[in-house]
Amino acid sequence: MPLLARKPTRNSSETPEELRATLGQHLEELRVRLFRIVAILVAGIAIAWWFEPYFYDQLNNLAAKGVPQDVKYKEAFRSITEAFFLKLKLSFYISLVGTLPLTVMQLWGFISPGLRPHERRPLKIVVPISSLLFLFGAWLAWFITPITIGWFVDFVKEFPGVEVIQEPAFLIFFIVKMMIAFGIGFQLPLVVFFLTKVGIITPDALMRYWRQSTLGVFVAAAVITPSGDPFTMLLMAVPLTTLFFASVVAAKMTSRKSARSDELNDLD
Repeated sequence: MPLLARKPTRNSSETPEELRATLGQHLEELRVRLFRIVAILVAGIAIAWWFEPYFYDQLNNLAAKGVPQDVKYKEAFRSITEAFFLKLKLSFYISLVGTLPLTVMQLWGFISPGLRPHERRPLKIVVPISSLLFLFGAWLAWFITPITIGWFVDFVKEFPGVEVIQEPAFLIFFIVKMMIAFGIGFQLPLVVFFLTKVGIITPDALMRYWRQSTLGVFVAAAVITPSGDPFTMLLMAVPLTTLFFASVVAAKMTSRKSARSDELNDLD
């Protein structure tokens, strides 16, 4: 089934009724795919509900590593309902990440019939690379989270006699947001590579204005970073800048190869 219903042409034998039927089938398939995605997500939440304590312990232990020993620190709920909603929200995030491959399969099953072979090939390359970049960004966030928490908690020492009473939900989802933000931020090289390949921007222009490009990467890192502190922003911006220019170089090299192949085709 094509992804989009085609417009009738002068030589087309399809009637408007047939085109409406094709569009109706397309929308019906979309509805079925979305229903499956929601069903998968709900089933994942039910499963994650039982594994949630393990993930909570891992995240909580990660946060505890960043708290200095000489700072009084304890966790506390403000109401009796917070524990339930923390478990529910964490189960949702676990399900969202755990069922992502199945969600991608459903979306691919809906999109791929409307793509030509040469349009499918780049996606088969981009999706794995995008996944690896997301995992790398999430791993980096996991690695620096104790350092970030320690950076904030150190300021408590300037107020003698004060102890930290932390809400567990805030701390847990601070870590989750950091991992998601870093994972999304590390998609920037793919975006740059895509924009250069389609001709919206050129690698030469990005290299010519490398100072402005670097500033843009740092601004993007400052916006994406959930904590907002300069230390974490730098830890995101430095590898992002490296990946950014690596993607520009890769786009420039592939552009040269495409130009050479076009020249050879013209000679033939």
